[in-house]
Amino acid sequence: MMKRGEIDEEEALYLSHSPLQNSWNHHHNLLPGDSSSSSSRFSLRSPSDYLLSSYFSNGHCNGSSPFTSHPFDKMTKTKYDHDLSLCESLLHRLNISEEEQEKSHHQNFTGNQLSYKSVHHQGTFNNHSVQSYSPRRSFVGRFSDHHPSLLDLQGYIYLMAKDQHGCRSLQKILEDGTSLDTMVIFNEVFPHVVEFMINPFGNYLMQKLLDVCNEEQRTMIILAVTSEPGLLVRIALNPHGTRVVQRLVESIKTKKQVFLVTSALRTGFLNLAMDVNGNHVIQRCLQCLTTQDNEFIFEDATRFCIDIATHQHGCCVLQKCVAYSTGQQRENLITKICRNCLFLAQDRYGNYAVQFVIEMRDFQATAMVLARLKGHYVELSMRKFSSHMVERCLKQCPESRPQIVLELISVPRFDLLIQDPFANFVIQAALSVTKGSLHDILVEVIRPHSNLRKNPYCKKIFSRNLLRN
Repeated sequence: MMKRGEIDEEEALYLSHSPLQNSWNHHHNLLPGDSSSSSSRFSLRSPSDYLLSSYFSNGHCNGSSPFTSHPFDKMTKTKYDHDLSLCESLLHRLNISEEEQEKSHHQNFTGNQLSYKSVHHQGTFNNHSVQSYSPRRSFVGRFSDHHPSLLDLQGYIYLMAKDQHGCRSLQKILEDGTSLDTMVIFNEVFPHVVEFMINPFGNYLMQKLLDVCNEEQRTMIILAVTSEPGLLVRIALNPHGTRVVQRLVESIKTKKQVFLVTSALRTGFLNLAMDVNGNHVIQRCLQCLTTQDNEFIFEDATRFCIDIATHQHGCCVLQKCVAYSTGQQRENLITKICRNCLFLAQDRYGNYAVQFVIEMRDFQATAMVLARLKGHYVELSMRKFSSHMVERCLKQCPESRPQIVLELISVPRFDLLIQDPFANFVIQAALSVTKGSLHDILVEVIRPHSNLRKNPYCKKIFSRNLLRN
Protein backbone atom coordinates (compact mmCIF):
# COMPACT_ATOMS: atom_id res chain seq x y z
CA MET A 1 0.00 0.00 0.00
CA MET A 2 1.37 3.41 -0.94
CA LYS A 3 1.91 5.89 1.85
CA ARG A 4 0.42 9.32 1.66
CA GLY A 5 2.67 11.58 -0.39
CA GLU A 6 4.00 8.80 -2.67
CA ILE A 7 3.06 8.56 -6.35
CA ASP A 8 3.05 5.54 -8.61
CA GLU A 9 4.40 5.27 -12.16
CA GLU A 10 1.07 6.11 -13.78
CA GLU A 11 0.69 9.29 -11.74
CA ALA A 12 4.31 10.24 -12.50
CA LEU A 13 3.58 9.83 -16.20
CA TYR A 14 0.49 12.04 -15.87
CA LEU A 15 2.39 14.76 -14.07
CA SER A 16 5.28 14.68 -16.53
CA HIS A 17 3.03 15.06 -19.58
CA SER A 18 0.26 17.28 -18.24
CA PRO A 19 -0.21 20.87 -19.49
CA LEU A 20 0.20 22.04 -15.88
CA GLN A 21 3.66 20.43 -15.75
CA ASN A 22 4.58 22.02 -19.08
CA SER A 23 3.50 25.39 -17.75
CA TRP A 24 5.52 24.71 -14.59
CA ASN A 25 8.60 23.78 -16.65
CA HIS A 26 8.23 26.93 -18.70
CA HIS A 27 8.36 29.14 -15.59
CA HIS A 28 10.93 26.89 -13.97
CA ASN A 29 13.34 27.42 -16.88
CA LEU A 30 12.91 31.18 -16.64
CA LEU A 31 14.56 31.17 -13.22
CA PRO A 32 18.11 32.53 -13.34
CA GLY A 33 21.00 30.16 -12.68
CA ASP A 34 20.98 26.38 -12.43
CA SER A 35 17.34 25.27 -12.40
CA SER A 36 18.00 22.05 -10.52
CA SER A 37 19.77 23.73 -7.63
CA SER A 38 17.64 26.86 -7.40
CA SER A 39 14.39 24.92 -6.94
CA SER A 40 15.58 22.08 -4.76
CA ARG A 41 14.26 23.59 -1.56
CA PHE A 42 10.87 24.00 -3.18
CA SER A 43 10.60 20.35 -4.17
CA LEU A 44 7.14 18.80 -4.16
CA ARG A 45 6.48 15.61 -2.26
CA SER A 46 3.12 14.48 -3.60
CA PRO A 47 0.53 15.17 -6.33
CA SER A 48 -1.61 17.04 -3.81
CA ASP A 49 1.36 19.19 -2.83
CA TYR A 50 1.99 19.90 -6.52
CA LEU A 51 -1.58 21.05 -7.06
CA LEU A 52 -1.69 23.12 -3.89
CA SER A 53 1.57 24.86 -4.76
CA SER A 54 0.41 25.58 -8.28
CA TYR A 55 -2.83 27.14 -7.05
CA PHE A 56 -1.49 29.05 -4.10
CA SER A 57 1.98 30.08 -5.30
CA ASN A 58 0.74 33.62 -5.97
CA GLY A 59 -1.98 35.94 -4.85
CA HIS A 60 -3.50 36.46 -8.29
CA CYS A 61 -4.93 32.99 -8.74
CA ASN A 62 -8.20 33.25 -10.64
CA GLY A 63 -8.90 29.53 -11.16
CA SER A 64 -8.30 29.55 -14.91
CA SER A 65 -4.57 30.25 -15.07
CA PRO A 66 -2.67 29.33 -11.91
CA PHE A 67 0.60 30.74 -13.29
CA THR A 68 -0.39 34.32 -14.06
CA SER A 69 2.77 35.39 -12.23
CA HIS A 70 6.04 33.80 -11.27
CA PRO A 71 5.36 31.00 -8.73
CA PHE A 72 7.95 32.27 -6.25
CA ASP A 73 7.49 35.99 -6.66
CA LYS A 74 5.80 36.42 -3.28
CA MET A 75 7.40 33.86 -1.04
CA THR A 76 8.20 36.64 1.40
CA LYS A 77 4.54 37.20 2.29
CA THR A 78 3.14 36.04 5.62
CA LYS A 79 1.23 32.81 6.19
CA TYR A 80 -2.24 34.37 6.01
CA ASP A 81 -1.71 36.91 3.20
CA HIS A 82 -3.56 34.76 0.68
CA ASP A 83 -6.36 33.31 2.82
CA LEU A 84 -9.04 34.26 0.33
CA SER A 85 -7.30 32.88 -2.77
CA LEU A 86 -6.40 29.73 -0.85
CA CYS A 87 -10.01 29.06 0.15
CA GLU A 88 -11.34 29.89 -3.31
CA SER A 89 -8.90 27.45 -4.91
CA LEU A 90 -9.81 24.71 -2.44
CA LEU A 91 -13.49 25.30 -3.12
CA HIS A 92 -12.88 25.21 -6.85
CA ARG A 93 -11.37 21.78 -6.51
CA LEU A 94 -13.90 20.55 -3.94
CA ASN A 95 -16.82 21.44 -6.23
CA ILE A 96 -15.51 19.75 -9.37
CA SER A 97 -18.46 18.17 -11.12
CA GLU A 98 -18.67 14.41 -11.45
CA GLU A 99 -18.52 14.81 -15.22
CA GLU A 100 -15.11 16.46 -14.97
CA GLN A 101 -13.97 13.79 -12.53
CA GLU A 102 -15.07 11.14 -14.98
CA LYS A 103 -13.06 12.74 -17.77
CA SER A 104 -9.94 12.99 -15.63
CA HIS A 105 -10.14 9.23 -14.96
CA HIS A 106 -10.10 8.41 -18.70
CA GLN A 107 -7.61 10.82 -20.28
CA ASN A 108 -5.65 9.76 -23.35
CA PHE A 109 -2.14 11.24 -23.47
CA THR A 110 -0.26 11.65 -26.79
CA GLY A 111 3.13 13.27 -26.27
CA ASN A 112 2.60 16.62 -24.60
CA GLN A 113 -0.94 16.97 -25.93
CA LEU A 114 -3.98 15.97 -23.90
CA SER A 115 -7.01 14.61 -25.74
CA TYR A 116 -10.29 13.28 -24.46
CA LYS A 117 -12.35 10.46 -25.89
CA SER A 118 -16.04 10.25 -25.37
CA VAL A 119 -16.65 8.26 -22.23
CA HIS A 120 -19.95 7.07 -20.83
CA HIS A 121 -20.72 5.52 -17.49
CA GLN A 122 -20.52 2.08 -19.13
CA GLY A 123 -18.57 1.59 -22.39
CA THR A 124 -15.09 1.08 -23.86
CA PHE A 125 -11.95 3.19 -23.91
CA ASN A 126 -9.02 2.22 -26.17
CA ASN A 127 -10.52 -1.28 -26.45
CA HIS A 128 -10.65 -1.63 -22.68
CA SER A 129 -13.85 -1.87 -20.67
CA VAL A 130 -14.78 1.08 -18.47
CA GLN A 131 -16.56 0.50 -15.16
CA SER A 132 -19.45 2.75 -14.17
CA TYR A 133 -18.55 5.53 -11.74
CA SER A 134 -20.25 5.50 -8.36
CA PRO A 135 -19.27 8.27 -5.88
CA ARG A 136 -18.86 7.34 -2.25
CA ARG A 137 -20.96 8.92 0.43
CA SER A 138 -17.99 9.92 2.55
CA PHE A 139 -15.90 12.89 1.45
CA VAL A 140 -12.80 11.21 2.92
CA GLY A 141 -11.01 9.78 -0.12
CA ARG A 142 -13.97 10.60 -2.34
CA PHE A 143 -11.97 12.51 -4.92
CA SER A 144 -9.49 11.14 -7.42
CA ASP A 145 -5.75 11.13 -6.98
CA HIS A 146 -5.55 14.36 -8.97
CA HIS A 147 -7.87 16.24 -6.58
CA PRO A 148 -7.64 16.57 -2.78
CA SER A 149 -9.83 14.54 -0.47
CA LEU A 150 -11.09 15.84 2.87
CA LEU A 151 -8.00 14.33 4.46
CA ASP A 152 -5.82 16.35 2.08
CA LEU A 153 -7.56 19.51 3.31
CA GLN A 154 -6.31 19.02 6.83
CA GLY A 155 -4.47 22.16 7.81
CA TYR A 156 -6.69 24.34 5.62
CA ILE A 157 -10.04 23.79 7.36
CA TYR A 158 -9.23 26.59 9.80
CA LEU A 159 -8.89 29.07 6.94
CA MET A 160 -11.90 27.75 5.05
CA ALA A 161 -14.13 28.03 8.13
CA LYS A 162 -13.46 31.77 8.31
CA ASP A 163 -14.29 32.34 4.64
CA GLN A 164 -17.85 32.71 3.37
CA HIS A 165 -17.60 30.12 0.59
CA GLY A 166 -15.28 27.84 2.49
CA CYS A 167 -17.65 27.76 5.45
CA ARG A 168 -20.56 26.83 3.19
CA SER A 169 -18.55 24.01 1.65
CA LEU A 170 -17.68 22.59 5.06
CA GLN A 171 -21.32 22.82 6.16
CA LYS A 172 -22.31 20.86 3.06
CA ILE A 173 -19.78 18.17 3.93
CA LEU A 174 -21.15 17.95 7.47
CA GLU A 175 -24.70 17.73 6.18
CA ASP A 176 -24.13 15.12 3.47
CA GLY A 177 -21.08 13.30 4.81
CA THR A 178 -20.53 10.57 7.36
CA SER A 179 -19.39 10.48 10.97
CA LEU A 180 -15.82 10.15 9.69
CA ASP A 181 -16.16 13.46 7.84
CA THR A 182 -17.53 15.04 11.00
CA MET A 183 -14.59 13.71 13.00
CA VAL A 184 -12.03 15.11 10.53
CA ILE A 185 -13.59 18.58 10.64
CA PHE A 186 -14.19 18.44 14.38
CA ASN A 187 -10.54 17.65 15.10
CA GLU A 188 -9.39 20.81 13.32
CA VAL A 189 -12.22 23.04 14.54
CA PHE A 190 -12.16 22.04 18.21
CA PRO A 191 -9.01 23.97 19.22
CA HIS A 192 -10.63 27.15 17.87
CA VAL A 193 -14.28 26.74 18.95
CA VAL A 194 -14.46 30.05 20.83
CA GLU A 195 -12.91 31.94 17.92
CA PHE A 196 -15.29 30.37 15.42
CA MET A 197 -18.36 31.00 17.60
CA ILE A 198 -17.88 34.75 17.39
CA ASN A 199 -16.73 34.78 13.77
CA PRO A 200 -19.15 36.14 11.11
CA PHE A 201 -18.80 32.95 9.05
CA GLY A 202 -17.39 30.44 11.50
CA ASN A 203 -20.46 30.66 13.71
CA TYR A 204 -22.55 28.96 11.02
CA LEU A 205 -20.11 26.06 10.87
CA MET A 206 -20.30 25.70 14.66
CA GLN A 207 -24.10 25.62 14.53
CA LYS A 208 -24.01 22.86 11.92
CA LEU A 209 -21.34 20.98 13.84
CA LEU A 210 -23.50 21.03 16.98
CA ASP A 211 -26.33 19.51 14.96
CA VAL A 212 -24.37 16.56 13.58
CA CYS A 213 -21.74 15.80 16.23
CA ASN A 214 -22.17 12.98 18.74
CA GLU A 215 -22.72 13.46 22.47
CA GLU A 216 -19.06 13.03 23.33
CA GLN A 217 -17.99 15.71 20.86
CA ARG A 218 -20.77 18.02 22.04
CA THR A 219 -19.66 17.58 25.64
CA MET A 220 -16.09 18.45 24.63
CA ILE A 221 -17.32 21.69 23.07
CA ILE A 222 -19.34 22.55 26.18
CA LEU A 223 -16.34 21.87 28.42
CA ALA A 224 -14.24 24.17 26.22
CA VAL A 225 -16.66 27.11 26.38
CA THR A 226 -17.32 26.71 30.12
CA SER A 227 -13.71 26.16 31.19
CA GLU A 228 -13.28 29.86 32.06
CA PRO A 229 -15.79 31.72 34.29
CA GLY A 230 -17.91 34.13 32.25
CA LEU A 231 -16.66 32.83 28.88
CA LEU A 232 -20.00 31.41 27.75
CA VAL A 233 -21.76 34.61 28.82
CA ARG A 234 -19.37 36.72 26.75
CA ILE A 235 -20.00 34.50 23.74
CA ALA A 236 -23.78 34.80 24.26
CA LEU A 237 -23.49 38.60 24.30
CA ASN A 238 -21.76 38.58 20.92
CA PRO A 239 -23.97 39.16 17.83
CA HIS A 240 -22.60 36.01 16.18
CA GLY A 241 -21.95 33.99 19.31
CA THR A 242 -25.52 34.31 20.55
CA ARG A 243 -26.71 32.17 17.63
CA VAL A 244 -24.29 29.37 18.49
CA VAL A 245 -25.19 29.44 22.19
CA GLN A 246 -28.88 29.25 21.31
CA ARG A 247 -28.18 26.24 19.10
CA LEU A 248 -26.12 24.75 21.91
CA VAL A 249 -29.07 25.11 24.30
CA GLU A 250 -31.32 23.42 21.75
CA SER A 251 -28.95 20.48 21.28
CA ILE A 252 -27.94 19.61 24.87
CA LYS A 253 -29.48 16.36 26.15
CA THR A 254 -27.57 14.81 29.01
CA LYS A 255 -27.78 16.01 32.61
CA LYS A 256 -24.08 16.80 32.60
CA GLN A 257 -24.44 19.05 29.56
CA VAL A 258 -27.44 20.85 31.03
CA PHE A 259 -25.66 21.38 34.34
CA LEU A 260 -22.54 22.79 32.69
CA VAL A 261 -24.49 25.22 30.49
CA THR A 262 -26.94 26.46 33.13
CA SER A 263 -24.16 26.88 35.70
CA ALA A 264 -22.17 28.98 33.24
CA LEU A 265 -25.17 31.17 32.34
CA ARG A 266 -26.37 31.64 35.92
CA THR A 267 -23.66 34.16 36.83
CA GLY A 268 -24.54 36.44 33.91
CA PHE A 269 -28.34 36.33 34.01
CA LEU A 270 -28.89 40.06 34.51
CA ASN A 271 -26.45 41.04 31.75
CA LEU A 272 -27.96 38.50 29.39
CA ALA A 273 -31.57 39.48 30.12
CA MET A 274 -30.88 43.16 29.42
CA ASP A 275 -28.75 42.65 26.31
CA VAL A 276 -29.97 42.85 22.73
CA ASN A 277 -28.26 39.54 21.92
CA GLY A 278 -28.12 37.80 25.29
CA ASN A 279 -31.84 38.00 26.02
CA HIS A 280 -32.50 35.52 23.21
CA VAL A 281 -30.32 32.94 24.97
CA ILE A 282 -32.44 33.24 28.14
CA GLN A 283 -35.63 32.93 26.11
CA ARG A 284 -34.25 29.86 24.33
CA CYS A 285 -33.50 28.26 27.69
CA LEU A 286 -37.11 28.86 28.72
CA GLN A 287 -38.33 27.22 25.52
CA CYS A 288 -36.01 24.19 25.41
CA LEU A 289 -35.17 23.29 29.01
CA THR A 290 -37.42 21.92 31.72
CA THR A 291 -38.94 24.05 34.48
CA GLN A 292 -36.56 22.49 36.94
CA ASP A 293 -33.53 23.30 34.79
CA ASN A 294 -34.76 26.90 34.41
CA GLU A 295 -35.15 27.39 38.15
CA PHE A 296 -32.15 29.73 38.27
CA ILE A 297 -33.86 31.96 35.68
CA PHE A 298 -37.09 32.25 37.68
CA GLU A 299 -35.20 32.97 40.89
CA ASP A 300 -33.09 35.75 39.35
CA ALA A 301 -36.08 37.16 37.45
CA THR A 302 -37.92 37.56 40.74
CA ARG A 303 -34.87 39.08 42.42
CA PHE A 304 -34.20 41.60 39.63
CA CYS A 305 -37.84 42.05 38.64
CA ILE A 306 -37.86 45.87 38.61
CA ASP A 307 -34.55 46.14 36.78
CA ILE A 308 -35.49 43.86 33.91
CA ALA A 309 -39.16 44.98 33.76
CA THR A 310 -38.09 48.56 33.05
CA HIS A 311 -35.61 47.58 30.34
CA GLN A 312 -36.33 47.35 26.63
CA HIS A 313 -35.21 43.75 26.28
CA GLY A 314 -35.64 42.73 29.90
CA CYS A 315 -39.40 43.30 29.83
CA CYS A 316 -39.71 40.66 27.11
CA VAL A 317 -37.69 38.21 29.19
CA LEU A 318 -39.86 38.88 32.25
CA GLN A 319 -43.07 38.19 30.34
CA LYS A 320 -41.59 34.91 29.04
CA CYS A 321 -40.60 33.97 32.58
CA VAL A 322 -44.17 34.47 33.78
CA ALA A 323 -45.52 32.45 30.85
CA TYR A 324 -43.17 29.45 31.31
CA SER A 325 -43.12 29.36 35.10
CA THR A 326 -45.45 27.18 37.16
CA GLY A 327 -46.59 26.80 40.74
CA GLN A 328 -44.72 28.76 43.38
CA GLN A 329 -42.29 30.22 40.85
CA ARG A 330 -45.10 31.89 38.90
CA GLU A 331 -46.78 33.08 42.07
CA ASN A 332 -43.56 34.73 43.25
CA LEU A 333 -43.08 36.51 39.94
CA ILE A 334 -46.67 37.77 39.70
CA THR A 335 -46.65 38.94 43.30
CA LYS A 336 -43.49 40.95 42.71
CA ILE A 337 -44.99 42.60 39.62
CA CYS A 338 -48.31 43.36 41.31
CA ARG A 339 -46.67 44.94 44.35
CA ASN A 340 -44.82 47.36 42.07
CA CYS A 341 -47.55 47.79 39.45
CA LEU A 342 -48.15 51.50 40.22
CA PHE A 343 -44.52 52.30 39.46
CA LEU A 344 -44.26 49.89 36.54
CA ALA A 345 -47.47 51.19 34.95
CA GLN A 346 -45.83 54.58 34.42
CA ASP A 347 -42.69 53.18 32.81
CA ARG A 348 -42.37 52.94 29.04
CA TYR A 349 -41.48 49.23 29.27
CA GLY A 350 -42.72 48.24 32.70
CA ASN A 351 -46.35 48.91 31.76
CA TYR A 352 -46.21 45.93 29.38
CA ALA A 353 -45.38 43.60 32.27
CA VAL A 354 -48.46 44.80 34.21
CA GLN A 355 -50.66 44.50 31.12
CA PHE A 356 -49.38 40.96 30.60
CA VAL A 357 -50.46 40.00 34.13
CA ILE A 358 -53.92 41.48 33.55
CA GLU A 359 -54.28 39.61 30.26
CA MET A 360 -53.64 36.32 32.08
CA ARG A 361 -57.08 36.76 33.68
CA ASP A 362 -55.87 35.43 37.00
CA PHE A 363 -58.51 36.62 39.49
CA GLN A 364 -56.16 36.97 42.45
CA ALA A 365 -53.46 38.76 40.46
CA THR A 366 -55.97 41.10 38.81
CA ALA A 367 -57.53 42.00 42.15
CA MET A 368 -54.09 42.83 43.54
CA VAL A 369 -53.30 45.11 40.58
CA LEU A 370 -56.65 46.94 40.74
CA ALA A 371 -56.25 47.47 44.47
CA ARG A 372 -52.86 49.10 43.91
CA LEU A 373 -54.15 51.33 41.11
CA LYS A 374 -57.30 52.47 42.91
CA GLY A 375 -57.31 56.22 43.48
CA HIS A 376 -54.67 56.89 40.82
CA TYR A 377 -56.65 56.43 37.61
CA VAL A 378 -56.87 60.14 36.74
CA GLU A 379 -53.16 60.65 37.23
CA LEU A 380 -52.37 57.51 35.24
CA SER A 381 -54.77 58.50 32.45
CA MET A 382 -52.87 61.73 31.83
CA ARG A 383 -49.51 59.99 31.38
CA LYS A 384 -48.42 58.53 28.07
CA PHE A 385 -47.48 54.99 29.09
CA SER A 386 -49.82 54.47 32.03
CA SER A 387 -52.82 55.60 29.97
CA HIS A 388 -52.41 52.34 28.02
CA MET A 389 -52.64 50.52 31.34
CA VAL A 390 -55.94 52.20 32.23
CA GLU A 391 -57.38 51.37 28.81
CA ARG A 392 -56.36 47.74 29.31
CA CYS A 393 -58.14 47.66 32.67
CA LEU A 394 -61.32 49.04 31.12
CA LYS A 395 -61.30 46.45 28.34
CA GLN A 396 -60.10 43.38 30.24
CA CYS A 397 -61.52 43.94 33.73
CA PRO A 398 -65.28 44.74 33.82
CA GLU A 399 -65.15 44.97 37.60
CA SER A 400 -62.80 47.96 37.32
CA ARG A 401 -65.07 50.09 35.12
CA PRO A 402 -67.29 51.69 37.80
CA GLN A 403 -64.26 52.74 39.86
CA ILE A 404 -62.40 54.17 36.85
CA VAL A 405 -65.44 56.12 35.55
CA LEU A 406 -66.20 57.44 39.03
CA GLU A 407 -62.67 58.79 39.41
CA LEU A 408 -62.69 60.35 35.92
CA ILE A 409 -65.98 62.28 36.33
CA SER A 410 -65.02 63.47 39.82
CA VAL A 411 -62.22 65.78 38.65
CA PRO A 412 -62.94 69.54 39.15
CA ARG A 413 -61.92 70.43 35.56
CA PHE A 414 -63.31 67.65 33.41
CA ASP A 415 -62.84 69.86 30.31
CA LEU A 416 -59.07 69.65 30.79
CA LEU A 417 -59.29 65.89 30.97
CA ILE A 418 -61.08 65.46 27.63
CA GLN A 419 -58.57 67.82 25.99
CA ASP A 420 -55.59 65.92 27.32
CA PRO A 421 -53.47 64.21 24.61
CA PHE A 422 -53.59 60.90 26.51
CA ALA A 423 -56.63 61.02 28.78
CA ASN A 424 -58.98 61.54 25.85
CA PHE A 425 -58.17 57.98 24.69
CA VAL A 426 -59.10 56.64 28.13
CA ILE A 427 -62.46 58.45 27.96
CA GLN A 428 -63.07 57.06 24.47
CA ALA A 429 -62.36 53.55 25.78
CA ALA A 430 -64.72 54.13 28.72
CA LEU A 431 -67.51 55.25 26.36
CA SER A 432 -67.03 52.21 24.14
CA VAL A 433 -67.13 49.55 26.91
CA THR A 434 -69.65 50.94 29.42
CA LYS A 435 -73.38 50.27 29.19
CA GLY A 436 -76.59 51.22 30.91
CA SER A 437 -76.59 53.73 33.73
CA LEU A 438 -72.81 53.91 33.94
CA HIS A 439 -72.64 54.95 30.29
CA ASP A 440 -75.45 57.52 30.80
CA ILE A 441 -73.62 59.14 33.71
CA LEU A 442 -70.46 59.52 31.62
CA VAL A 443 -72.37 60.99 28.66
CA GLU A 444 -74.14 63.56 30.90
CA VAL A 445 -70.76 64.81 32.11
CA ILE A 446 -69.39 65.08 28.57
CA ARG A 447 -72.32 66.83 26.79
CA PRO A 448 -71.95 70.26 28.51
CA HIS A 449 -68.51 70.56 26.88
CA SER A 450 -69.81 70.24 23.32
CA ASN A 451 -68.17 73.58 22.49
CA LEU A 452 -64.89 71.61 22.39
CA ARG A 453 -66.19 69.45 19.58
CA LYS A 454 -63.69 70.88 17.08
CA ASN A 455 -60.72 70.33 19.34
CA PRO A 456 -58.43 67.74 17.69
CA TYR A 457 -58.32 65.68 20.91
CA CYS A 458 -62.08 65.86 21.52
CA LYS A 459 -63.32 65.16 18.03
CA LYS A 460 -63.76 61.40 18.49
CA ILE A 461 -65.21 61.77 22.00
CA PHE A 462 -68.19 63.65 20.58
CA SER A 463 -68.76 61.05 17.90
CA ARG A 464 -72.39 59.95 17.69
CA ASN A 465 -71.36 56.31 17.93
CA LEU A 466 -69.75 56.84 21.34
CA LEU A 467 -72.31 59.18 22.88
CA ARG A 468 -75.37 57.17 21.99
CA ASN A 469 -76.52 54.57 24.48
